[in-house]
Amino acid sequence: MKQKKPATAATTSTRRKAAGAAAPAPKRSASGGAGGGRPRKRAPDLPSHGDLISNLPDAILGTIISLLPTKDGARTQAIARRWRPLWRSAPLNLVADYYLCASRFKRLPLVSKILSDHHGPALRFRFPFIRLHKAKKRYAEDAAQVESWFRSRALANLQVLHISFEQDYTHASEKRFPLPPSVLLCASTVVLVGISFCDFPKEIPPWVSFPLLKELYLRCVSISEDVFHGVLSSCPVLESLYLQSTGDVGCFRISSPTLRSLGLCKCFSIQGELIIEDAPCLERLILPQPGEGGDTIRVIRAPKLQILGRLSGRISEIEIANLVFKSLTPASFDNTLSSVKILALEFSSPDLDAVIDVLRCFPCLEKLYVMCMEFLNIPMKKNAHQYNRLDPVKCLETHLKELVFDVYEGDEQAVHFAKFFILNAKVLKQIKFGVSEKIGKECMADQYKLLEVGNMASPDAQLEFIHSGDNSLGAHELQIP
Repeated sequence: MKQKKPATAATTSTRRKAAGAAAPAPKRSASGGAGGGRPRKRAPDLPSHGDLISNLPDAILGTIISLLPTKDGARTQAIARRWRPLWRSAPLNLVADYYLCASRFKRLPLVSKILSDHHGPALRFRFPFIRLHKAKKRYAEDAAQVESWFRSRALANLQVLHISFEQDYTHASEKRFPLPPSVLLCASTVVLVGISFCDFPKEIPPWVSFPLLKELYLRCVSISEDVFHGVLSSCPVLESLYLQSTGDVGCFRISSPTLRSLGLCKCFSIQGELIIEDAPCLERLILPQPGEGGDTIRVIRAPKLQILGRLSGRISEIEIANLVFKSLTPASFDNTLSSVKILALEFSSPDLDAVIDVLRCFPCLEKLYVMCMEFLNIPMKKNAHQYNRLDPVKCLETHLKELVFDVYEGDEQAVHFAKFFILNAKVLKQIKFGVSEKIGKECMADQYKLLEVGNMASPDAQLEFIHSGDNSLGAHELQIP
């Protein structure tokens, strides 16, 4: 009798496959397991009538809609029946720019329709360059339409307002559009206001008050000194003020117990004088870019002033407490300003002697920006003097930690200027050079040699060469919106 050969692995595998094909699949038990085994977990069923977002509460959906651009927020009505009433009741952030409507003339009726149809509160209203028809009849109709916006229920609790009007500069006699009186109806609720290219009313009603206003920006507006003072005195919590080309007045006076930041940009259309009489909380003063003749800035009392810039030869005169500069030249070295920690200076080219004289007036300076604008054509001092280490600049000895050159060309004059700080600033931690593309990595070794980095007064100082357009130059302290 022949013995049976043992089954090979291939033979066993073939038999198993055949048995598996022949055997019927086990039936699932009522509990969901196979052959009475442990039941498997099933993923929860999604609702068949919509998506997960649509099941969120109305308040959350309303917040989502309010964060969208105005046109996209209105389009959410087409998603489903569930979404149709949400946009009309959600908080409205109305931005009437090119994205809302390409035609400037069609934006006016579109904004009017949105405000009439929307039942929810408008928190933000921004309309850049409102344009009215030149034809007398249409002009009156458009003006009435703009006036009606701020009387609507939708803007009753407005918090942020930005409006500007378009002016036809092709006609020299073209007047600016008068600020609609109804804008003042928003005074009691607004937190931030920006108004541009219009004429303020000659008088402000006595009932007007801005109890919540923290930021005020006035650009290219015509406003009298009395009205400006009235607006400012009705802002008990104002923290930030920005003025640019504010009409033909010759003088503005500022007194505010809460103001912390003041930005100026060509403050007056003609030569004028700005007097900061009393600003006990003022920390930041950004100086103007004056027109012909320059402006005069007087700061009588600002004991907490920490950031100052840009000091420039274009400012005819600036006086802070008892410290006076005339075209960037100190009138005397007897008075100093110890509160200033950050300072920006502006030149047409690096002027070391002028900088040394200015630094003597700020003994506690910690950060210095040196900005070069070639088009300024500011004359440099002719009689250069050598730095006397026996009569050192105090901030170079004990305080200056950071230095920023916004434009560094690496030429002989720039190297001489930067090398002075490398060899004399004893507590310097960082120097940033804003360079153009022509200064590449292959030039860095030559720059280190020319700047005599091996002999630096502060061995901990770090040098960093950054492209001029890079935000890491860090002049955010000097930026104005």
